[in-house]
Amino acid sequence: MPDTEDEDSAAETFWPEGYKQVIREDVRQAILAQFTGKRRFHHVYRNSYSETYPSYENFIGKVADMVAIGAENGADDAFDEIMDAFLEEEALPELRRYNSYSWPDALPREVREKLRRSIVDEYSQDDVYLFAYKVGYKNDFSTLDEYINQVAELVETGVKNGAEDTVEKIYRSFISLDRLRPVRRYPRRLKM
Repeated sequence: MPDTEDEDSAAETFWPEGYKQVIREDVRQAILAQFTGKRRFHHVYRNSYSETYPSYENFIGKVADMVAIGAENGADDAFDEIMDAFLEEEALPELRRYNSYSWPDALPREVREKLRRSIVDEYSQDDVYLFAYKVGYKNDFSTLDEYINQVAELVETGVKNGAEDTVEKIYRSFISLDRLRPVRRYPRRLKM
């Protein structure tokens, strides 16, 4: 039996992920700025993490990386729910914002707008999303822009929720004086 792994992987196509660059850079920077601004966790660092991390900045950089990965995973979860709705021929999922967030301005408006623009730019050109609009969502949304903006809002909410879930895990580590648990980035989303 011939080995076709290289040929198979070359034929794989992935969903557009330019929006993840916004998460990795802009969302991470926004989180980092909020955490370093007033040295909010300096006491936690000094008492529990100074032996593990050589500096407060290194520690906060690790925390910001973890939250950004959680935000990416939240975006992936939102896209998975959207794709499930496509495949089941159901309405787009409802927005599921949390009742409260650990910090209210987790994503400043300019970062949210940049994230939304990136998603709209990428997915308004995607054949699968265009097809789904034409055959399944044209009656629900008066224009393609309205539909894609709803997709972007769902993903933005996923980003905030994913970041919040990670912040919650980090806070639990702080409370129990436990080491920071690793946060793993999901694998790239394969286009079917």
